[in-house]
Amino acid sequence: MRKRIRIVLSIIYHAREYVSDSRNAGDKRSAGAIIRDMILLYVKYRIPVTEYLKYGLGVKTGEEREQIVSVFRDKMIWIKDYNDNRKFLYKYTSRKYENSAKLRKKRLRAYTDRYHLGKNCIIQFNVEFSREHHLNGTLKVGNKVLFAKNVFIDYSGEVIIDDNVKMGSAVCIESHHRDLEAFQKGLDVNIPTRLHICEGAYIGTHAIILDSCNYIGKGSRIGAGAVVTKDVPDYSVVVGVPAKVVKTIEPIS
Repeated sequence: MRKRIRIVLSIIYHAREYVSDSRNAGDKRSAGAIIRDMILLYVKYRIPVTEYLKYGLGVKTGEEREQIVSVFRDKMIWIKDYNDNRKFLYKYTSRKYENSAKLRKKRLRAYTDRYHLGKNCIIQFNVEFSREHHLNGTLKVGNKVLFAKNVFIDYSGEVIIDDNVKMGSAVCIESHHRDLEAFQKGLDVNIPTRLHICEGAYIGTHAIILDSCNYIGKGSRIGAGAVVTKDVPDYSVVVGVPAKVVKTIEPIS
C-alpha cells in the first residue's frame, strides 16, 4: 500500500511540473486528465512517469504513442515470463526430484510442458534454461535429448537441439553477446545469435559453447572442458581452449 501511495504522489508531483513547464505547452489537457493518463499507463503497462516524460507521451499522436506503448507491453510480457521461469526453476531444479522415479517423471513432465521438449528426454537436477536482457529468444528440443546435472542453456537467441543429443554435466551454452562498443558509450545493447546442435552430437562435461558458434555438426564430439568459439563440422572431435578439430570420426551406419 505504501508503495502505491508513493507512486501516485510521484505521478502527481511530476504532472504538476509537467503542466507548469513551458516546454510542454503543446499539451492542452487539464492537470487532472494528465494525471489520470499517467496513472493509467503505469497500471496497464508499468510505464514510469519518468519514461512518460522522456518520450513525450502526452503530445504524441495516436500511432506514435501506440509504438512506444507496444515496447513497454512487450517488456511486461517478457518480465512476466522471466519471473515465471525463475519460480519454475526454483522449484524443479531441486535435488529432491532425484529421490524417486515418480519425482523424476514429474520433473520431466514439467520441463516438457514448459519448454515444449520432444519425447523421452532426460533431465537431471539443476538444469536451467533462461532468456536474458528482454530478448525474445526461442528453444526447440528434439527427442531423446540428455541434459545432465547443472546444464545451463541461455536461449536469449535461437537454440535448436536435434534428436539424440547428449550433454554432460555443467555444460554451458550462450546465444547472445553484449555490444562492447555500445557499452563503452554507456548503452546496454545485447545481440542474439543462433545455434543449431545437430542429431547425435555429444557435448562433454564442463564444455562451454559461446555465441560465436552457430553450428555443432551431426555426430560430433566436444571434449570435456572445451571452449567452443566457432562452428563444429559434422562427425568431428574438438577439444581444448579454444576448441580445435583433432580428428574426424566415421559415421555409424
